[in-house]
Amino acid sequence: MKGEVQHLANNERFRILNIDGETYIMDIERSFWKIIFPFFFWLLPNYIFKVEDQAVIERLKTEKMKKTGGSYLVFATGVSYTGGMFLAPLMDYFNVPMSPLINIALLVLAIVLVGLLSFSISRNRKKKMYDVLEFETLPKGKLWIRPGSVRHFLNVLLSYLVILGLSVFFFLGYVESRNVMVLIVASGILFGIFLLNHKTFKEGNITVKLKDRRI
Repeated sequence: MKGEVQHLANNERFRILNIDGETYIMDIERSFWKIIFPFFFWLLPNYIFKVEDQAVIERLKTEKMKKTGGSYLVFATGVSYTGGMFLAPLMDYFNVPMSPLINIALLVLAIVLVGLLSFSISRNRKKKMYDVLEFETLPKGKLWIRPGSVRHFLNVLLSYLVILGLSVFFFLGYVESRNVMVLIVASGILFGIFLLNHKTFKEGNITVKLKDRRI
């Protein structure tokens, strides 16, 4: 079954799905595991909410944001890399003497703070959408979504491996060097992992399979 994906205005957490003349809303940040492992979106069923209020549908479509693709992802990793390049001459100033225990504690704290930042942004997006729609009253169902193409799948896979690899590389570099700037760059790259799931749903035509055809 064919469907069409559309973005929302300034809200990357949700997508509009048009399937057989019906309109649905999908929350792509509903599951923590699908954020960490974006491939789960293609392997596991996803919840969708049917929207029958034409006024709300038109409002969402009218305010549809311009195509950004992975703009947030590119921005996060780009800033981290560029910042590291510009600050490279100053790296020695960020070498802070510390015990191994404090070193690891700062690493764990950085990972937790990145997670909390991602959660906070996601929660604000959810609140913004809930101001428009009462999801508890909408018919709910499930569907499977497949990658748009082999190229799309490889794009997400390569992006995931590159960002994950860079993140691990810089975190290990921080453990070895105990340089705070390396930790900051590693945290910025790690934030890109939490944004990568946005690339799994490109705007345009997709192949779907409804698990519940009653909605």
